[in-house]
Amino acid sequence: MIRAGVLLTVLALLAGAAFLFQVKKITVYGNDRHSSKEISQGLSNDFLTRNTLYLLWKYKDGEIPDTLPFLDSLHVQMKSPSSIEVQVKEKKLTAYMDKGGYVYFDEDGTVLEISDEVYEKIPLITGVPVGEVTLYQKLPTESSAQLRTILSLTDLLAYYELNASEIRFGDNMEITVFIDGVEVQLGQDEYLEEKIANLNKIMPKLEGQYGALHLESFTGRNEPVSFTPTQGPEIEDVSEGPGGSDDADAAGGEANGGDAETDAPEEDGGDGADAGSTDGAQGADPADTADGAGTDDPGADAQGADGAPEEDGQEDTGTVYPMVYDSSGTLVYNVHVENGVVVDANGNPVAGVIVNENGNVQDAYMNQFDPQTGELIQ
Repeated sequence: MIRAGVLLTVLALLAGAAFLFQVKKITVYGNDRHSSKEISQGLSNDFLTRNTLYLLWKYKDGEIPDTLPFLDSLHVQMKSPSSIEVQVKEKKLTAYMDKGGYVYFDEDGTVLEISDEVYEKIPLITGVPVGEVTLYQKLPTESSAQLRTILSLTDLLAYYELNASEIRFGDNMEITVFIDGVEVQLGQDEYLEEKIANLNKIMPKLEGQYGALHLESFTGRNEPVSFTPTQGPEIEDVSEGPGGSDDADAAGGEANGGDAETDAPEEDGGDGADAGSTDGAQGADPADTADGAGTDDPGADAQGADGAPEEDGQEDTGTVYPMVYDSSGTLVYNVHVENGVVVDANGNPVAGVIVNENGNVQDAYMNQFDPQTGELIQ
């Protein structure tokens, strides 16, 4: 008799709990691309999960259900017997492709969204053939190596907060990244970490400029880096206003490289490449283009450290070395020798970089440069 009474009591309590702890309201926070209704339905999609206590227990460890594959994390709290609060974080969209609709995928290459909307600060991938796309499945590229390259590159760009508008793959998988007005030519899938780390130092020097930055052969061992300026977008003719067409012409000329060298900042040459000049990280003397020689021959941008044009037959006063590593392992650009001492663009001695007994410039990583040409001695 006692057992029957206990059993009835338990059943009554369970019935009361089932009636009282019913999910009537789910409040979702942290969602952006997906609606609160979609997330609520994905959490409470069967009879048991309509019970507040069961729902709280089921998601106590933050496990993502199969019904919400676009979520990266979730945290469930009970606000009342009938009210649940859910804090979510959606998976980040890494890049997208245009396949009739815009196909967005995450850092693992999983397709998260197919829509007609273009989101800001997410790069477009072009030149990569893919098969039939399925939502929440891996992006079907021709090879897994190709997908790894895409994901590795987008991850590096995101790490250094470089907002690329497009990542283009050529016929031989040469990579070109478009950032603002700069076309960054990375070449093949080699030394991507070194290239993007160097790009991060160079881009501040190229703010507001248009042209091609050549990193195809860069390996992190002091190869020359060049920047070829090009004409930027047309500037509206406002000749009626102050400064009118003269200002527009001046701005266009600077974007085309006419005054690029003289306007390039050099005061912090130890922090990044002085790629704002038409000789990029080679840092040719601004006086070399005083007569406009630097604007007529774009090919001069790709010359070596000693390839800067001469003015009126005068020789350069000193050889500029593309880049060296100082004693702290930092890349220092546009160094040269003054009175037997290796100094940076501001004339400050570079720690750990010397002129050795053979007369060669030697950096902290034992890289040596020819004192006449500035070229790396293999």
